[in-house]
Amino acid sequence: SVVAAQVNPNNDPVQRDRWIDDHSFNTDTFDELFSLPDPTHHYYAITIGDLRLVVLEATNIWRSPSLEPKTRGRYRERDEDLDDPSQWGYGQHLFEAIAQGSPQYTWLQAELTSPAFRQARYKVVMFHHPPHSLGDNVVPAYTDPVQSIDIAANGQIQSVRYEYPRDDDYLIRDVMPLLESAGVQLVFYGHSHLWNRFDSPSGMHFLESSNVGNTYGAFPDSTGPHKRRPIPIGFDQDYAATGDPNGLTPVIPTVAPLSADGQPQPYIASDRLTVFSILDTANGTVSSYYFDTATPTAPAVLFDQFTL
Repeated sequence: SVVAAQVNPNNDPVQRDRWIDDHSFNTDTFDELFSLPDPTHHYYAITIGDLRLVVLEATNIWRSPSLEPKTRGRYRERDEDLDDPSQWGYGQHLFEAIAQGSPQYTWLQAELTSPAFRQARYKVVMFHHPPHSLGDNVVPAYTDPVQSIDIAANGQIQSVRYEYPRDDDYLIRDVMPLLESAGVQLVFYGHSHLWNRFDSPSGMHFLESSNVGNTYGAFPDSTGPHKRRPIPIGFDQDYAATGDPNGLTPVIPTVAPLSADGQPQPYIASDRLTVFSILDTANGTVSSYYFDTATPTAPAVLFDQFTL
């Protein structure tokens, strides 16, 4: 109300909406650059030759995993903001609902039964947030944050923290069973800025890939001196420090995996190597290459290949 009195004293609804738009995270720039089949939302499906590509809006705001007092992050608010909710970040909130019963989920159900999808030779689903990953951003669960406010006896707020119930992960609980039952062959995503892939027991492939730079690292299961994800200790939920928190084992690249300590690694997480993947629809092969940006004259190296 204090801000409204200053910036919009006449309570002009156009001015109000414009101010909110200018001071919030939004997709205005994206919408100005790209044309989508249905401009009312950011999920869609398109047929390209033998391939049916289903694109979902599965993304949330990135917040730092740090638990330091000055962090407005995934798991907490800054100490200096505790008495000022207008400065709270409200955790790693989602941009578009995708849980069972949401408009996007209902749309996906219809798409997976459509003739265009069923008749396609290759069925690929793409979105941003990883359902399976060795990276950082797969934790916490992809769900709405649950806020907890700790208040002292004198009424003073001591902390504001956020939990993400693992059993409520919308991608794992709601979306993946739909894709499995519909015969989706490949799920492609990014967000953790690395390369790794997984296979489900039913044979559905998961591929996470990213261009060079700003990697958040990889956290494989190991008894050795590997890094752990920056996760809260002592919270109600159990946050996975290593490995894929959703239970799949990463696939070792089939052609030329990189090695560490003499062992082949199931990932590439590098600020120097750029990775790209190609789906050849003539034979259904997915080939992944890395390219060393420090040696621009060197050829790209094929390091993994599998068939849909």
